[in-house]
Amino acid sequence: MKTDRRDFLKVSMAGAAALSTMSAGATLSGCTSSAPASGMRILRPEDVELLRALTPAVMKGKIAPGDTAQLDQTLQSFDTLMVDLSEPVVAGVLQAFDVLSFGLTRGLTTGQWPAWSKASLDDAERALARLRDSNIGLLNAIYAAVIRLIISAWYLIPENALTTGYPGPPKKVAAVIPAATPAKEATP
Repeated sequence: MKTDRRDFLKVSMAGAAALSTMSAGATLSGCTSSAPASGMRILRPEDVELLRALTPAVMKGKIAPGDTAQLDQTLQSFDTLMVDLSEPVVAGVLQAFDVLSFGLTRGLTTGQWPAWSKASLDDAERALARLRDSNIGLLNAIYAAVIRLIISAWYLIPENALTTGYPGPPKKVAAVIPAATPAKEATP
């Protein structure tokens, strides 16, 4: 299908309107909160619940679903990463999280009808695959954003960065990432 700039702008505006409407619906219905979760600066309780379910699926082989220490550290890193982003980007990410957290839109977009706290690793993988494989560009964009942010948050933890063979995360962000344990040397 050939698209021109005008079609692209129409689809972008329609997607932004849909995302705003769904996010506003979730907020007005009381399904999302505006206050950060305990120990977080930006992530809200429902965001933490969502990320606890999705992170093991994204980081399969690196973070097990029951590894609360790794999950907590990655969520802290994710929150720190969000603090470093611009306000419009943070607002967009939180709107996407609203869509994925609000019961009706969560079920329709991901197929995950129960709360994220009840999701298994397989449920999370299916939900991510549904976002990735959707014919709706907005859902593909939400998938890409969630994946990239989770991977970036994991990488910003100094001991994880060393396992990749790179010297470590950028100093600008790394200075504020909480380190759980002293970094281990990477073995090639």
